Amino acid sequence: MPELPSDPITPQQFMEEFIPSTLAEATLDAETDLKLGVQIDGAGGGQWVLHLSGGGFKVDQTPRDEAAFTLVQSVDDWRGALWEGRGGVFGEQASTLLTSGGAGTAEAPPPNMKVLEQLEALGGLIQITVTGGEGGDWTTGFKLGPGALPDEPTTQIKIDAADAAAMQSGTLDPMQAFMSGKIQVIGDMALMMQMQAIAASAGS
Repeated sequence: MPELPSDPITPQQFMEEFIPSTLAEATLDAETDLKLGVQIDGAGGGQWVLHLSGGGFKVDQTPRDEAAFTLVQSVDDWRGALWEGRGGVFGEQASTLLTSGGAGTAEAPPPNMKVLEQLEALGGLIQITVTGGEGGDWTTGFKLGPGALPDEPTTQIKIDAADAAAMQSGTLDPMQAFMSGKIQVIGDMALMMQMQAIAASAGS
């Protein structure tokens, strides 16, 4: 798999050169038909759609409105996750999703289409903010389903960088963190619970 350049590249170079080179070596499920959006806000940013279909793929700089799922970040937070180690475990997950192209690698196996269809149907915008880390707060968003992005997140999740690191190392249980208030949920908590139920059902 191609390695991420050691020095930051532009969002356009990343989406239109690095992602295609990564997916060129991936084994994609011929039955997968999925549109994944990426919206990077700020100078040099833009919107892209990665379409996995028939065992192939294409990346277009085009509005993400029809994408089943969309990763939403600022240019600074996108760069921070990929090159500056920001965001803790959540930053690493965002980096893995982006650098693997979302499917077809050991880090990101072919998607479970049944689970994705359930998640897509939920709709809404989940926003995760990791506070107190080096470089300041770090935020990523994940839009479920197609359509315009809402003006405000449906559900906001906030966690301190130290607590995120503790969850990553296994010294802090996610449920314990939530019950003790170390994970703050603002907005529609039902959406998060529905996502957890779908994930739990998929893993059983």
